[in-house]
Amino acid sequence: MIRAIIIDLDGTTLPRGWNSLSEENKKALEEAGRAGITRVLATGRSVFSFRNALPEGLPIDYMVFSSGAGIMHWNDQRLLCTRELSQEETLDIATMLWEYDINFTIQQPIPDNHHFLYRNTSPLHEDFRRRVENYPGLGTSIQSTRDIRGGATQFLVILDSKQLQLHGEIQEKLSGYSVIRSTSPIDNQAIWTEIFARDVNKGSSCQILLDQLDIRYDECAGLGNDYNDIDFLERCGHPFIVANAPEPLRGKFNNVTSDTNNGLAEFIHTALTL
Repeated sequence: MIRAIIIDLDGTTLPRGWNSLSEENKKALEEAGRAGITRVLATGRSVFSFRNALPEGLPIDYMVFSSGAGIMHWNDQRLLCTRELSQEETLDIATMLWEYDINFTIQQPIPDNHHFLYRNTSPLHEDFRRRVENYPGLGTSIQSTRDIRGGATQFLVILDSKQLQLHGEIQEKLSGYSVIRSTSPIDNQAIWTEIFARDVNKGSSCQILLDQLDIRYDECAGLGNDYNDIDFLERCGHPFIVANAPEPLRGKFNNVTSDTNNGLAEFIHTALTL
């Protein structure tokens, strides 16, 4: 019997480019709640970004946000756990990234991780430019690592599809940290390389939450759409992926219909029968 569902947000619960939850998906989430199933949203967004994406009243119980850097009880917005990079770790990562001619952001510690420092070099990736413009007044340009003070929630490096090899290089050089690949929710093409403290990811943070709730992973069904969902999908007893996810993931997990065709509702109705 399923006791909890773990669901991604962008491209899963909320179709990419949409700013509202479909009525069918909302009703399915409410049905899961009435059935006594714990509803966990696992998103790469910060709380600030999440609130801008969806109206209040989303029928969930818990939110794992910033790819696992934080856990929140949804109804009262109470933080249950945060994990961050120390000042020493932040400088270590920034120094390594500075060797590359690439732009990156440094998100400040939770709950202020919607504020960020950023390196602004030329040429500026269009996806990176749009990200900075989407958060006016929240970003501060830095000229060297000497401008960095204090710890951070995460780093974000934005690469184009031709720089996939660079993601692998960064992952190898920063093997002591959690380096996660995802697809940009802005242009749906750019590769986002996100860097967190060691072992921070959606899967490990959901484990922390499930332990507190006395729920086992094999009692969970999960639904995702991208590479940063693998960490929780591989642990769930019943993992699913939407039909418009990257092909390697569609071959790895059970499939439901696409996000724009209410794949979430199909997933929940299936989970209720397991």
